[in-house]
Formats: sequence, C-alpha cells, structure tokens
Amino acid sequence: MSNEAEDEARRNEEEFDVMEEEGEGHASPENRTEEGEQQEGYISPMELLIQAQAKAEEYRNDYLRALADMKNLRQRTQREIQQARQFAIEAFAKDLLQVADNLERALGAIPVSDDPVSVAVTDGVRMVATGLENTLKKHGVERIQAMNAPFDPNLHQAVMQVEDPTIAPDRVVRELQTGYLLNQRLLRPSMVGISTGGSKEGNS
Repeated sequence: MSNEAEDEARRNEEEFDVMEEEGEGHASPENRTEEGEQQEGYISPMELLIQAQAKAEEYRNDYLRALADMKNLRQRTQREIQQARQFAIEAFAKDLLQVADNLERALGAIPVSDDPVSVAVTDGVRMVATGLENTLKKHGVERIQAMNAPFDPNLHQAVMQVEDPTIAPDRVVRELQTGYLLNQRLLRPSMVGISTGGSKEGNS
C-alpha cells in the first residue's frame, strides 16, 4: 500500500474516533429520562435533617405520653392498694358491730343497784364494751356522734319522727342504733328519730 493510501486510512480512523467521542458527550433520550427520574427522587441533606427532626419529635412525644400513662397507672395502683388495706376488714368490722350492739343492750338492761354483784357485773360488761370500742377505733372504726346533730342522710337513717316544739326541726333527738365509720367512710348509718319541731297546728 502506498504512503498516500495509509495516510488516508489513518485520517478516516481519526475522524471515526472523534465522532465516537462526540457521540458519548450527548445522552440518548433514554439516558435523559433516567437522569430526570434520579433528579425527581433526590432528597437534599436539609430535607433529610428536617425529616429526622420530625421523627425524633414524634418519638419524644410518644415517650412522654407513655411516661405519663405509667405515672397515672402507678398512682392509681397505689390508691387501690391503700383502699384495699383500709377497707379489707369491712365485713369483719360489721360482724363485730353486732357484738358492740349486744354489749350496749346488756348495759341498758342491767338495773341500777348498789348490790356488789350487780355493780361488778355492770363494770365488767362496761369494761368489755370499752375495750371493744378502743380496738375498733384502733383499726379505723369510729362511732358516729348523732345525738342533737342535724339530720344528715349520708350518715343517718330516720326511722321515726318526734314532735317537740322546743327543738328545731330535722335534728336527731333519739338514737336507736349507733352508726359507725370505717376510715371516714360509712360502715353503718345511725338509726335515729328526728324532730319535726312540733305539730302543724302548734306551728300555725
């Protein structure tokens, strides 16, 4: 091959290489589409930071809510335990009230006498009644002081009315059965008679 033909072939080859390089510099339509999709899905570092901060705040709020729920649960459980301890003897205390009632009836039935035997029996029954009352009080069971107090439906159960113009209406004038509280909660109401303040004719 002559030198001229070799030179011509070399020039053609260089032109072909240049065309290939220029072709690589221009993306095809398919390549441009893929690059556009990548740009649309791109998230900047600032956006990532904002998303992370929002997620952290969400987790913090969830933690605070859970912490508050646990605190409320703990307080409610403590109250329930305390109430269970305070009122665990409620049924037992009600049974003991029958014994206290019988002792009161026994004291009321013993005739007043100077006889040494009668005095000894009275003192013995009174001592037992006082001991029982002190034991009940030690465990939170206390008498309701009803006599001469204003009628209170939360503490008293009215079973009779008494006409007495010298006493203001709706006051306790008789106590037929003693009422009791257990740790300031009603254990048994007092059965009482209340004053009506006199007859309607006397009031007119």
